Amino acid sequence: MNPYSALADDSDEQAHRAAAANASLALERASRAAGLNLSALPSMSRTGQVDISSVSPQVASELATLIRRRAKSAFRAAAQLKAAFQSHDLEIPDPHVSNRQICLGDVTLETADRLACLLGAPPQRGSEGELAYWPHTQMLVARLSTAFRQATGGGFLDPEHHPACLRCNTEAHITLGAISPELARRMAGALRAAEGAA
Repeated sequence: MNPYSALADDSDEQAHRAAAANASLALERASRAAGLNLSALPSMSRTGQVDISSVSPQVASELATLIRRRAKSAFRAAAQLKAAFQSHDLEIPDPHVSNRQICLGDVTLETADRLACLLGAPPQRGSEGELAYWPHTQMLVARLSTAFRQATGGGFLDPEHHPACLRCNTEAHITLGAISPELARRMAGALRAAEGAA
């Protein structure tokens, strides 16, 4: 066994323990400053991790409020986008916040087509029933991506097509993915502008 390797491993472990001790102390101090009774200690079983004690429902609720304040911008953007979707009667799941991103969820092909048009895409040729044909669906995905980019000043949306599945008994749909709060605000603004233009 290489003695230098063992020394490096020991040094890494000490660094992880020190980081966990500093993080747990910082969390305890911040909790006390906020009036929360929360105990945080370096984990005895997992090196470099912090164990947080069980907390009362009241402390958990207050902690959730503090975290939401940190993500307030994202929650506000999600609410603006939800209102914009509702103003056009778009059947899109309520946007929700995850990892400071606005998750848009799955939509039908018809809803994706309407959304693309509201964002400025030209109507797609052909009948509504043709949207489910592979080439038409790929054109729809491209139209939606382009319209989103133009409506948001260069924003990126990566819609993903999921064909109908007889085995799963699911209809064809498009997953809109997640966008930043800033892009969500721009998208909401574009939809409000489309409402005024209608």
